[in-house]
Amino acid sequence: MASRGSIGSCLVVVFVSWISCLSGQEQTPQSVWDGIYTDAQAARGGTDYRQACASCHGEKLDGRGQIPPLAGSDFTSNWNGMTVGDLFEKIQTSMPADRPGQLGKEQNAAILAYILKFNRFPTGSKELPGDTDALKSIRFEADRK
Repeated sequence: MASRGSIGSCLVVVFVSWISCLSGQEQTPQSVWDGIYTDAQAARGGTDYRQACASCHGEKLDGRGQIPPLAGSDFTSNWNGMTVGDLFEKIQTSMPADRPGQLGKEQNAAILAYILKFNRFPTGSKELPGDTDALKSIRFEADRK
């Protein structure tokens, strides 16, 4: 028959294992399908997009000539497998093309939220942060897995 001490030890091991499993689940990388921005943020981003981006990328985010689209299958397949941080960094460092870096990180995060909403990625309850490192943990997946 098992002693109380060994039963207690077994319970501690089971509890610690259970906690480890739960914390492992919390660290699972997010994707664009996990609701990583809010509707309000995307609405602000729409206003900023129209002012800073639409003249080149178009009102419908379809691009023009050599200017790439920001919506549709060409756009999503181009960024598939990368991170939201990669896309944010591209926007932050090279856009608008005639004035790179002019917009602040929060504005660029809102514009990115607008682009995600336009591409029909789901909304959530937390705003997309304006921090490249935080966004590097969010996968850009063209299709829901």
